[in-house]
Amino acid sequence: MTPISVEELCRLLACDDVAGASNAVVTGVTVDHREVQYQDAFVAFVGQRVNGHQFVEDAFSRGASVAIVTEDVKGTGGSVLRVRDALSAVQTMAEHERKQFSGPVVGITGSNGKTTTKEMVAAVLGAMGDCLFTPANRNNELGLPLTILQRQARHRSIVLEMGMRGFGQIMRLCEIAKPNIGVITNIGYSHIELLGSQEGIARAKGELLEALPVHGTGILNRDDPWLRRIASKSPAPITWYGFADDADVRADDVRWSQDGMHFRVHWRNEEQSFHIPTFGVHNVANALAAIAVGLTVGLKLDDMVAPLACVEASTGRLRILKGPRLTVIDDCYNASPSSMRASLEVLHHVAPPGQRIAVLGDMYELGDHAASGHKEVGEVAGKFGVDRLLAVGQMANWIADAATSAGVPHVLHIPTVEGALNALASWLPEAGTVLVKASRGMQLERIVAALTQETKM
Repeated sequence: MTPISVEELCRLLACDDVAGASNAVVTGVTVDHREVQYQDAFVAFVGQRVNGHQFVEDAFSRGASVAIVTEDVKGTGGSVLRVRDALSAVQTMAEHERKQFSGPVVGITGSNGKTTTKEMVAAVLGAMGDCLFTPANRNNELGLPLTILQRQARHRSIVLEMGMRGFGQIMRLCEIAKPNIGVITNIGYSHIELLGSQEGIARAKGELLEALPVHGTGILNRDDPWLRRIASKSPAPITWYGFADDADVRADDVRWSQDGMHFRVHWRNEEQSFHIPTFGVHNVANALAAIAVGLTVGLKLDDMVAPLACVEASTGRLRILKGPRLTVIDDCYNASPSSMRASLEVLHHVAPPGQRIAVLGDMYELGDHAASGHKEVGEVAGKFGVDRLLAVGQMANWIADAATSAGVPHVLHIPTVEGALNALASWLPEAGTVLVKASRGMQLERIVAALTQETKM
């Protein structure tokens, strides 16, 4: 972050109290005492299990120049600033830091594909110089401002993933980040239990468009009907991407191969061939979003070929792990009916008939759509030629029943992950490709770990 004196920081945060005031400078912010660097501000949060105020002295011993607290502490190694709310303090610092940056700031949201799109956009913008982007999935009201506070003078762009679980949350993130480019990947069913309908999800995601400045750019998936409905919310012009003939950034000639996806991109009177080392037509769409961002900031199509060819799938997101006996498609980070469909399509393309195995678990937050959503997945499993399906979880029985009706030859339903782990050895065939996918709360990474160990035997 831009260096700031403790005195200036105190004014910025309107501190209730100051102890040990000094001429120290703050050059970073952390909420984890174990990650403190020299001249950091350590912000003490009170969590359900841990109270950060217990670690103020330790933070000072590691080099922190200031502690931002909401309770009395005994820290004597630096300045202690008392504020009313720790989260608001972090957000205020991030808003101040954002004002120091004049380059492109990209906000990315959507029901599916946010994280992959974020990584692709960051790779593309890396052609301009260093890009600061959301680490892992720190896309909430704390993670986003902490990301902004990591900015250094060398960064030429910022890419921020924006998650939400209710109305007003993306708007608040936008107040902090002030994106001048907004990307929405799609409107699906994630969080429909909280937002009531796809219309509600579209309205919540659309807050990103409403927050864009007139001179900014909205980047939307032309193939998503809900995005076409809410595009008018944006005061900024829209660049459309997708496979539709009227998309501004359009892909065709999509081909599957053993090393990923190959496709051709059309933009105005130009065209360019691309390759991404991950699978699925949905990932081609994510790449198109990244290409649209690159074009918005002035990059040319051929500037983005090499960066996109180097983007690899992250843990839990359509990552293919190969072993001597089985191939595992690790896609267990999260799930919705639409992302399940996309992953089953990948299984269909990468594995031959007779070797398509799926371990699919519960999908959360579907509300009244839980039964229909799970049944839809079972039907899709039959459509894409799954040979063996292990349905894991209480709601997964709907997947199992629908899969059986859809003609999947071997279907087994087990209500718990522990039971599934015990059944794997006897249930798995000698060869094949295993897709593992469910909502994050199911913790199917335990099954991925077991299968990976199995392939290394």
